Amino acid sequence: MRGWRATAAVLVLTGAVLSACGSSGDDTSGSDSSGDRLPDVEITELDGGAKISLADIDGPAVVNLWATWCAPCRREIPDFEAVHQARGDEVRFVGVNVGEDPARAAEFLADVGATYDQYLDSEGYVVTELRTSTMPVTVVLGPDGVITTRHLGPMDQNDLNAAIDSALGIDN
Repeated sequence: MRGWRATAAVLVLTGAVLSACGSSGDDTSGSDSSGDRLPDVEITELDGGAKISLADIDGPAVVNLWATWCAPCRREIPDFEAVHQARGDEVRFVGVNVGEDPARAAEFLADVGATYDQYLDSEGYVVTELRTSTMPVTVVLGPDGVITTRHLGPMDQNDLNAAIDSALGIDN
């Protein structure tokens, strides 16, 4: 019996780690959170500045949850930066580091070249409130602040532009 429990525990842990790294590739664009608003969770500017509520982020916006240990996050953030540079006047970009040391997160951002607004969710409440354990997670808000896309896993420039266009009502 003891061997069975140990095997089950390893399988559960392995599934959680794979899910947390975004390796499932699941895309839940338009999932059950579409039509919702961002949760009322306090986040802090990464540089230790002001605290805001995630719910206070007005649309249109792209909110991306990431971590330094997440390989798909490292790959996608340069694409987010490129779209931010091209479309930053149309839509706000917000990065939210989940549960890490601010200095380590800032070093990571400097390494990947991200310049858009960055916040820290030191307790991981955003992940809990968005009902996910996957990293990265991207939420796109329409102009009214309502979630139009919730994407689990990495996005490239084409995915992100399509989600923004959808949120803005732009037909391609």
